[in-house]
Amino acid sequence: MPTQTDKEKIEAGKWVNCWICETVFRRKRETKRYCNKCGRGFCEGEHGTFAYGVGTCIIHGVRKKDRLD
Repeated sequence: MPTQTDKEKIEAGKWVNCWICETVFRRKRETKRYCNKCGRGFCEGEHGTFAYGVGTCIIHGVRKKDRLD
Protein backbone atom coordinates (compact mmCIF):
# COMPACT_ATOMS: atom_id res chain seq x y z
CA MET A 1 0.00 0.00 0.00
CA PRO A 2 1.42 3.42 -0.93
CA THR A 3 2.32 5.80 1.87
CA GLN A 4 -0.21 8.55 2.49
CA THR A 5 0.87 12.15 2.03
CA ASP A 6 0.44 14.65 4.87
CA LYS A 7 -2.42 16.21 2.90
CA GLU A 8 -4.23 12.86 2.68
CA LYS A 9 -3.70 12.17 6.39
CA ILE A 10 -5.04 15.61 7.37
CA GLU A 11 -8.05 15.26 5.08
CA ALA A 12 -8.73 11.91 6.82
CA GLY A 13 -8.81 13.74 10.17
CA LYS A 14 -5.35 12.76 11.40
CA TRP A 15 -2.67 15.02 12.89
CA VAL A 16 0.74 15.23 11.18
CA ASN A 17 4.08 16.73 12.18
CA CYS A 18 5.30 20.05 10.79
CA TRP A 19 7.94 18.94 8.29
CA ILE A 20 10.15 21.97 8.95
CA CYS A 21 10.14 21.49 12.75
CA GLU A 22 10.91 17.81 12.28
CA THR A 23 13.60 18.15 9.59
CA VAL A 24 15.39 21.30 10.72
CA PHE A 25 14.90 21.43 14.48
CA ARG A 26 14.37 17.71 15.23
CA ARG A 27 11.22 18.39 17.22
CA LYS A 28 7.66 17.16 16.77
CA ARG A 29 4.89 19.71 16.52
CA GLU A 30 1.54 18.39 15.37
CA THR A 31 -0.65 20.28 12.93
CA LYS A 32 -3.68 19.95 10.70
CA ARG A 33 -2.44 22.47 8.11
CA TYR A 34 -0.75 21.47 4.86
CA CYS A 35 0.95 23.38 2.05
CA ASN A 36 -1.18 23.64 -1.07
CA LYS A 37 1.98 23.37 -3.22
CA CYS A 38 3.99 20.52 -1.66
CA GLY A 39 1.28 18.77 0.40
CA ARG A 40 3.42 18.61 3.57
CA GLY A 41 2.23 19.64 7.02
CA PHE A 42 3.39 22.94 8.55
CA CYS A 43 2.76 24.75 11.82
CA GLU A 44 0.74 27.86 11.14
CA GLY A 45 2.27 31.18 12.07
CA GLU A 46 5.81 29.92 12.45
CA HIS A 47 6.47 27.86 9.32
CA GLY A 48 3.60 28.84 7.06
CA THR A 49 0.39 30.77 6.62
CA PHE A 50 -3.22 29.90 5.97
CA ALA A 51 -5.19 32.60 4.16
CA TYR A 52 -8.34 32.51 2.02
CA GLY A 53 -8.60 28.75 2.51
CA VAL A 54 -5.12 28.06 1.11
CA GLY A 55 -2.10 26.94 3.16
CA THR A 56 1.47 27.71 2.14
CA CYS A 57 4.67 26.69 3.93
CA ILE A 58 7.49 29.23 4.18
CA ILE A 59 9.51 27.39 1.55
CA HIS A 60 6.81 27.83 -1.10
CA GLY A 61 5.38 31.11 0.19
CA VAL A 62 8.36 33.31 -0.65
CA ARG A 63 7.56 35.60 -3.54
CA LYS A 64 9.65 34.94 -6.64
CA LYS A 65 11.18 38.43 -6.66
CA ASP A 66 12.28 37.95 -3.00
CA ARG A 67 14.11 34.67 -3.59
CA LEU A 68 17.89 34.46 -3.69
CA ASP A 69 17.94 32.05 -6.68
